[in-house]
Amino acid sequence: MTRFDGFRMEPAEVADATRQLDDLATRAEKLMQAEAPNLAVTAAGRDEVSERVASTLNDVHAAFGKSTDQATNQMRQISATLRAHTDNVVAAEQDFAV
Repeated sequence: MTRFDGFRMEPAEVADATRQLDDLATRAEKLMQAEAPNLAVTAAGRDEVSERVASTLNDVHAAFGKSTDQATNQMRQISATLRAHTDNVVAAEQDFAV
């Protein structure tokens, strides 16, 4: 346990939280990959409205996929940053141990 003037950190709990965050990112990524075929829209007819609706929905799906990819990358970056910070705090605490 690390504690400095109101700052308290349980390295094992932080490690567990970072693993859960990585797992969440992986699950979101796998879900988007698995559901991609179900989210692709084919126009119901050859008329302009059907084609425009299908095109718009596919554009939304592509934009959402891009946003999801960015979110999963950010979750992994946050997790890595937390792990590195925790390692630094633990190392600093060991340096001050008597």
